[in-house]
Amino acid sequence: MTVANEAVRTAEDRDTGSALWKLSVGATVGALAGLLVGGVGGRLVMFALRFTSPDSSMGKTTDAKSTIGEWSLKTFGLLETGIAMGLQVGALYILVRPWLNKGHRPLKTCLFGATAGGVLFIHPDGVDYYAVKPLWLTVPTFILLSAGFGYLLSLWTERALDAELLRNAPSWQLWIPIVVTAPAVVHVSLLPPLVLLVVAALLATFAQGRMRAVVSGWRGPVTSWIGSRLLFLLALANVVLIVRAVTEIANKSQGS
Repeated sequence: MTVANEAVRTAEDRDTGSALWKLSVGATVGALAGLLVGGVGGRLVMFALRFTSPDSSMGKTTDAKSTIGEWSLKTFGLLETGIAMGLQVGALYILVRPWLNKGHRPLKTCLFGATAGGVLFIHPDGVDYYAVKPLWLTVPTFILLSAGFGYLLSLWTERALDAELLRNAPSWQLWIPIVVTAPAVVHVSLLPPLVLLVVAALLATFAQGRMRAVVSGWRGPVTSWIGSRLLFLLALANVVLIVRAVTEIANKSQGS
């Protein structure tokens, strides 16, 4: 009986640490993918689009507060935004990944990322899609950036988890990605998501053993079935919003 109880206790300890481990891996990979795709990739795309945009667009201020046609220290602000947003999305991916079939997670995250990024970045308010042209190039470019981020996030996270990267690291080390990137998250006005991330990390550190039933239910077949359908419906809704936004931008551009 003692041996059995010890085995159960060991398994519980392993499960208790797994939530924080997965959250830390997702946040770390998300921050890295956000830096490379959203920060570096986004800046390179904006630099390339200056050559397809009219001369009258040069010198205008974008929605990200950058000046079209200029390299400046504000570029680092875009890198910071990529890290901050990537961290949040990486943590969110860990939350919903049980709802996605293991073999199709990168593809599904890629497609959902394309629609979610499209809604986030393509909007008729602001100046970006009126100053930077042509519209048929800018819209697909930013959708592809979002899709690429989603694919890399899922692919790298799954590989890191399969390789059990940092699996046996102590809890304080698993907190490092959150602590290090917290100033960037706050600086780009993402404090509410950061608070939720910290609360999730605290629960994963100290209370997962008491929430075993909740975790099991979240990963269960019924919840997974419902969650996967909700993600699909949300993606469809995002497509509708993107089409509406692009249509409105096109109509305003023709009328101006």
